[in-house]
Amino acid sequence: MPKLYACIISTDIKRDKDRLQAVARQFSYLIEMLDDGILFNVSGLERLVGKPDRIAQKILEKLQKQDLPCSVAVAETVETAILLARQGKGLSHMVHSPDAFQKLPLADLPIEQDTLNIFGELGLSKIEDLLAIPENELVSRYGRGFRDVVDVIEQKGQQLLTPNVKDNQISWSYHLDAPVEDFEQLIFLLNHGLEKMFDEVAHQALSTEHLDIAFKLRNKTEKAYEIKTSFPTLERTFWLKLINLRVSLDPPESEIVSVTVISYFTKPRPAQRGLYAVSRPEPERLLLTVNKLKKLVGEENVGMPVILNQRMAEAFTLDADTMPEGRERLEVRQEKAIIAFSYFHPPVHAEVLVRDGRLAFVKTRHFEGHVTEYSGVWKANSKWWDRSWKTQEWDVEIENQGIYRLCKVNKEWFLAGEYD
Repeated sequence: MPKLYACIISTDIKRDKDRLQAVARQFSYLIEMLDDGILFNVSGLERLVGKPDRIAQKILEKLQKQDLPCSVAVAETVETAILLARQGKGLSHMVHSPDAFQKLPLADLPIEQDTLNIFGELGLSKIEDLLAIPENELVSRYGRGFRDVVDVIEQKGQQLLTPNVKDNQISWSYHLDAPVEDFEQLIFLLNHGLEKMFDEVAHQALSTEHLDIAFKLRNKTEKAYEIKTSFPTLERTFWLKLINLRVSLDPPESEIVSVTVISYFTKPRPAQRGLYAVSRPEPERLLLTVNKLKKLVGEENVGMPVILNQRMAEAFTLDADTMPEGRERLEVRQEKAIIAFSYFHPPVHAEVLVRDGRLAFVKTRHFEGHVTEYSGVWKANSKWWDRSWKTQEWDVEIENQGIYRLCKVNKEWFLAGEYD
């Protein structure tokens, strides 16, 4: 099958650069930016779209939707596509054909001005005029370097498309013949789409750790999901399970009529496999387990604990979007050791002896002892606007027992936890 190239020439490349790339990405992933436009490979689209003139028309329709005043050409060589596109003006399209190409002026070709002046005196002004002269006479008269010009006018140019636009994503979409109510009915179809996408990603020696999925629904709305992992992988089975779990946590409100998936590129994960590899669980299994737990107990109840810089009971929250990377290390930034605090669930009821306004003795069903040191009392609370200040707190050291947090609510005493 012959190669096929499309070229779009813009009236203002600086203004339209990003939108031109967006249009080109809908047809190809091999894209080269020119000084005045964009060039991309459309080989193979004949089976999906049609003949070159139909491909050019489809590209033009995309440009019209973006309100881009550009000219379009499709040809079998890079040089022919560029020369034809540069002849268009405004919002028009030109399609490669022998007649259209042969009518182009010689001034558009890479010919020196002195040689053009001689051609002008001889009455040669268009490509068709130069084609009437035997190529051997042209080469012998103007040197072997003129062979490149002869190849261009004979549409045998050797210029290659040099991609200089780095893609960062690939997409796949499918419009259903009939609305689907249950997402699980789309698993087989989605598997086919991921296979095509991941093959293209792997072909570029890349991987992915981020998928965006969007469903167009029958009620004219759209449901979108952003699915991220803490590691790159192209394991389709893993992604299918993860997507299914994510959608089941927040299912669409109506029947699905179309699906679109976008995969974002990233570097592949380095992995050591073999005799001396360290044995450890696969991260895919951990992430699937976490999402199964979210489905069972609720998404807000599973995540990485994050300490809050606030004075309140159990001052931490759960970050449901963060996953451990497996490379975390505890960094001690100060010489003094930091002690941990363990909460009692439920708090331990206590009897406290206060003597001369000081804490003297603490007794619980587990232990009892004299108070050797204590600090407090504290009544501060970060969220004073929605939390009561009735709780009073002390940190107490009990002889031969340890250090505890002692609390008093009204006339009741209890131990909230222990410093470890």
